[in-house]
Parts: sequence; structure tokens; C-alpha cells
Amino acid sequence: MELNELLGIGDFTLVEESYTNQKGIGRTLEYMGKIEARDVVEAIRIFAERRDKSKDKELVGIAVHDRDLGFWIIFTDVIADIRSKEQFEALASEIKGAKVREVEVKREKFREGVIEFYSVGLVNRLFCDCNLNFKEESFYPRERTEVLKKVLSEFIRENDINIGGNKKTLEIGCGDGGATVALHESGIFPISVDINKCEICKGLEEGVLKPRHSIVLDCSVLSSFFDKEFDVVFGFMVGKITPFERFNWEKVLREVPRVLKSKGKVLFTVSSEEEARIVNEILNDEFEGKIKENKESNGYLDHWLYVGELRK
Repeated sequence: MELNELLGIGDFTLVEESYTNQKGIGRTLEYMGKIEARDVVEAIRIFAERRDKSKDKELVGIAVHDRDLGFWIIFTDVIADIRSKEQFEALASEIKGAKVREVEVKREKFREGVIEFYSVGLVNRLFCDCNLNFKEESFYPRERTEVLKKVLSEFIRENDINIGGNKKTLEIGCGDGGATVALHESGIFPISVDINKCEICKGLEEGVLKPRHSIVLDCSVLSSFFDKEFDVVFGFMVGKITPFERFNWEKVLREVPRVLKSKGKVLFTVSSEEEARIVNEILNDEFEGKIKENKESNGYLDHWLYVGELRK
């Protein structure tokens, strides 16, 4: 796993029960407060790699090899809120051990390692009790994948997107990865998020979703977990947007501009022209958008497209 490689350690665990819990790190702070020097065989202070060596190092975690347990516990505040970070640093400074060393890691790689830990935990049923002992190829119909690949090819061409560059992308409402297949086959490897952990779990088990890029997360709180860091946000069949469900989808869609870079772009697909117009109404103040019919769709999935560019 990524964290093993970055830190040069063996078996390890994180104490929070989900990626989203890493925001408040309640269990992390509780556990750290109970650590005594005699419990620690070795400690590793983990710092984010600095581009400017004149700046102070940023602590993003501390790994402790527990004497009694016989494995490593990694504590991190890499996505925690400011108040929790302050508590974390204070507690980390008190942790001693017979041997202490420091490592610097790329912040993004470290975060990927944390994401991967929870993805692997889902598949191993540590954080998920889904019954997925079945396979149905219909979950990933080839016809839909080919149609979406054409949509993506046109989107990339019309928006002059260099997918071979350092473009960072996000897919919201990925489900079990039914549309993620088309993204991957188009050379696009987004961070994929969905609130349904069993759907994420299925996509991981099928090998469609990637462990380092898949997160169980409520898309209505995206900006609590991501900065303005994405070049493109995708959402395929983002959900049936009826007038009754509009309020819930509005909360999700209004989060999108908060995680996009300047002039960032979006591509959403829905089943009807009415839904596409609702998306346009919700995003109109933030995006220069247009609605298009996808005539190659099967008449329901991804039949209408909303394509937009952030105004600033």
C-alpha cells in the first residue's frame, strides 16, 4: 500500500472509521492523548514535502509502532479542520519513543494513501458489511461505455483539454463505477466519490474503481474536503432531478464551483431535457453553460448533457 511505501513500515492501521471522520479526528485525538513513552517502540514524524525550504515544515501525521500490539498506528490531520490541527500538533509533540525519525512525503501521495486504506478496508469488510457475492455484467454495459467515450472525446476536443498533462479531475456520484469505465478508457483517472459505501465497495471489488482515488463522501460537502483544486468535474446521471428532489441536488451542484480552479469545466449527463435545464438554472450564476442532446444514447441513460465553464 502507498503508506507502507512512503513511510517504510510494515502492518499498520488508522484509528478513524472512515475518510470523512478524518475531518474531525475525534478518535485520533483521544488515542494520541493516551499514548505513553513506554508503549512506543519507534515513532515517525511525517512532514509534507516543501517546495520552499525556507518555510517551516508542516506536520501531517505521526506513526507509532506500538509495543503491545506489534504493529504501526498512523495518526494524521492531513484533511482535519484548523482547530483539530492545533490539538493534533500539541499532542504529537508529547509523543516520545526509544527511536524517533522524520520523513517528508508529497502531501498528495500521503492523502492518496489514506484514501487507499479506507478503500481496501471496505473490500475487506472492515468498514462495510455489504453482501456482494454476485456478479452481473449488466452493471457495466458496453454500449453505454462506448457512447460515453464519444461524449468525452468531443468534450475534450471542444474544450482543448490536455488529458496527458497534470489535469486533476473529480467524478461526483460515481456509484459502482458504471461511467468511470469510460473515463479510464479515455485516459482520465478522477477522484471518484459517492455517498453509498456499498456501491463504492462493489466498484472496488470489480476492479472498476481505483483504491487510491475512491472515497465514500456526501457530495453536498465537497468543499469541506477539497480546495479549489480540480480542472474538471464530471457527473454521469447525477440522479433523477425532479422538482421534489431539486433541493437536495442543488446542495450538491452548488458545491462544484467551490472545488474548481479558475475557468474549470464541468460535464454532467442526465436523462431528460427538463433535468438539464434544472442543472443550468442552478449553475447559471457561476457557469457559462450549454445544453446538448446526446442522440447516440439509448434514450434514457446520458440522453442530455450539460457542459459548462466557470466564469472566473
